[in-house]
Amino acid sequence: MPTSPLVSVCIPSYNHARYLPAALDGIFAQTFRDFEVVAVDDGSTDNSLEILNDYARKHPGMMRVYTHTGHRNLGISATDNRAIQEARGIYWCPEDSDDISYPDRLQRQVSMLESRPEIGWIYGVSDYIDQQGKPLPGQYGHDLSSCPDLVEELILHPIIAPAMIRMNLLRETGPFEPGMMRGEWEYWIRLAARAPAAFMPGAAGAHRNHASNTSLCSLQHETPERLLQDYKWSLEVFISLCRKSQRAGGQFFSPRNRALLELKRASLHLLVRDKHAARPAVEVAFRRDPSLRHDLKNLARYLKHFGSARLCLAAIQELGFPPRWLGDADFVSNLLRVGVGRILAHS
Repeated sequence: MPTSPLVSVCIPSYNHARYLPAALDGIFAQTFRDFEVVAVDDGSTDNSLEILNDYARKHPGMMRVYTHTGHRNLGISATDNRAIQEARGIYWCPEDSDDISYPDRLQRQVSMLESRPEIGWIYGVSDYIDQQGKPLPGQYGHDLSSCPDLVEELILHPIIAPAMIRMNLLRETGPFEPGMMRGEWEYWIRLAARAPAAFMPGAAGAHRNHASNTSLCSLQHETPERLLQDYKWSLEVFISLCRKSQRAGGQFFSPRNRALLELKRASLHLLVRDKHAARPAVEVAFRRDPSLRHDLKNLARYLKHFGSARLCLAAIQELGFPPRWLGDADFVSNLLRVGVGRILAHS
């Protein structure tokens, strides 16, 4: 029976035949060699599956290719779950089929996890490239190591780039949510709530920016239609997380973060023009963390981040009267920045 590899590089693939060779070449050029590649094709209609099978033949024993039953298209979350199910490694390394890993990525990530037993997973940044692989300005991802609460930071700023996760932690956290387009965002938040993470400095690879990119951060011009779709996908994330936080015990989500999930959900309901669903979410937020009524500094910070005058008004109504918050200069100042001054003047 073959020995299990240390790392399982999992590649979900859908209609990326144009980019797959660069992604696969980047993995097989790694300086670290104790890995397997588990590729799952999500019902591609181009020749992606043919390319994957060709690479598997060139790298026997190192690469396995799977498809869904009937070669169906089930979405990114179901495809990630199938790859995890087939993985045999101690560490899980996700690789987008249109991105590129630098040759030392696995070596650096494994070394960091091996030397830091107290952390469950690591993340980093990627350089931007265009469709042709030419460099673009900026980087995908952020160093969040100075943030006091990683869960809170991921709720507010969802960008996490190339990760490596201990497989036992991955399976303890549970599967990606099937059918969810922003399933990675939902998963990173659940993961951060379960185990500490560490940032790996230096770009681990290149994140390709192109018209069909569905990642959380894109340099492409956002049309109103695309923005509305993004808001709907993001709303799915927070409906799921709010539901799961109700069942979570212990320290999985703190009362403050459970409240923040509800505030985020309320703001997204407003962005998709469902104001009737927003107010109940605000009410739940204050029930999840009653201290929000007194911690006006943080409440104002959240409302400023979401930038919604309607959300601010709902929060003010929840705070009740007499309007004690009027005496807090920082709170009022932040509300004024998101347009509440006009609402107050006509109330």
